[in-house]
Amino acid sequence: MNEDNLFNYPFLRSLARDYYPELKSSLEEFLENNQEFLEKAAHIINRILENRNVDLVEIGSPRERVLLYISAKMLLTYMGDYFVSARYALWERRNLYEAMKNEEFEVLTEISKELGIELQLQDDNYALPISSFLKYSTVFNDKDLNLCNQLIKNGAVLVNLDVLRKIIREAFYSQFLDDVSKPVEFPDEIAEILEKYSKPIIASSIEIRKELSDLGPRNVKAFPPCMVKILDDVSKNANLSHAARFYMVTFLHKVGYENDEIIKMFGKVPDFAEKITKYQVEHITGKGRGREYQVPSCQTLGSLGLCYKESDELCMSGKIKHPLQYYRIKNSGK
Repeated sequence: MNEDNLFNYPFLRSLARDYYPELKSSLEEFLENNQEFLEKAAHIINRILENRNVDLVEIGSPRERVLLYISAKMLLTYMGDYFVSARYALWERRNLYEAMKNEEFEVLTEISKELGIELQLQDDNYALPISSFLKYSTVFNDKDLNLCNQLIKNGAVLVNLDVLRKIIREAFYSQFLDDVSKPVEFPDEIAEILEKYSKPIIASSIEIRKELSDLGPRNVKAFPPCMVKILDDVSKNANLSHAARFYMVTFLHKVGYENDEIIKMFGKVPDFAEKITKYQVEHITGKGRGREYQVPSCQTLGSLGLCYKESDELCMSGKIKHPLQYYRIKNSGK
């Protein structure tokens, strides 16, 4: 692998350190010498947050790509805002998926290793552990990614490149959000710098949330088709993916359902366990801990296989970017 690989895969830490010695410096030294990248990263995050196009061709070199990526992670960690972090993570996730289209096995192996997935070649297929496949395939509403549709040999799942790309991108997305969601106590002098570049992002986030907050009275008839489908699955005693459960809790909470009502709905799910469900619902809705998770955007839901816009005229109009936007419009009768 060479430096050029870092343009597409800036999260390859050991490779980045080999080429850029400044990454071995302390956080204070890095910020002192690279504040220009914090400013550029803040600009990129803000554009992504506002659903404006950001093309990688705007970034000049592998070094700039790596330093922007690191700077973005610093800002997102400092802000601790899942809503903002998820939108940025989706952008990186799409870049990663596209970059792997015609990638060499050596590079795919290094990417997988970075994400904790052991990858091998077996019978002209990519072989990965069953545990890794199950962990990162369950977010999809995709028959081709069911374990029963895969070839299993010698304790590994054999997949083609397209399936491998999807597994890798979900591993990246999950781990990225885990990384930036960990609470970090930054020294005052560093927090002051990060606060400066975070302000425009926070302002945009507040405006977007305001737009999504005026929802009107609770009205099940205004639910978007994605939520209708999930609730229909629940009524049929179907099991739900982790992503569908998360979305269901955040959406119902936002439109006015109490936690006890949401927990009761999960009673029809085959693996229902009241204590576990209660803990998870309270965790997501922020009860007793102060941090409330946000409802995923349409873009996020689409990437998770939870979008059913083809069945709805309003969704197909191209005007809807968020399920709460759909709910607000339908609830207002416009």
